[in-house]
Amino acid sequence: MIRFGDGTGTKVMMISGVHGNEIPPQIAMLNMVNYLMDKDIQGTIYIVPFAIPSSTANVARYWNGQNPNTISHIPGTPTYKILNVAKQNKVNYLGDFHSTREGGYPGANAVFCSKYPLYTSYKMAYYISKQTSSKLLVYSTAAMEYPGAVEDASNIMGIPAITCESLSNHGTVRSGSVSRSFYQMVFLARYAKLV
Repeated sequence: MIRFGDGTGTKVMMISGVHGNEIPPQIAMLNMVNYLMDKDIQGTIYIVPFAIPSSTANVARYWNGQNPNTISHIPGTPTYKILNVAKQNKVNYLGDFHSTREGGYPGANAVFCSKYPLYTSYKMAYYISKQTSSKLLVYSTAAMEYPGAVEDASNIMGIPAITCESLSNHGTVRSGSVSRSFYQMVFLARYAKLV
């Protein structure tokens, strides 16, 4: 994990690499690190560019035979551990960055959120979707559709969260997908008034 800021003020955590075969957001997260290097951060940004480094190294979607974005509520899993770090550091906003394949769900540049229990999830997603021309996908209640997703588990534990998707087939980097993911990250930081 990379930290910008001194651990005080408004805190945002950005995660990529939950699925190691989703390459664009992981590249975008490294671009985000470079972008933040010379910025005066008005708070704290925690960057997790490779949530599961072994999955990234092997361009693998699964961890120990399981989809890591369905087990974030299970103690001991990598995504559970990341969320615990967010909780320990009193993170105010969390963004989980993915890419989606054509014909998959959502199969488009998109931002997922829920309205309950944390309406801020929706407000974050609405802002980012408008700023980046990404499709807005709203669920009424967190964890009803995806109980173990990072976003949902974060919202349930009290940290407003969103999932951002850029369009690129798994294991590939589609033209424009890295910049799309990068701008979703930038606008999360802007939503939190950190840059």
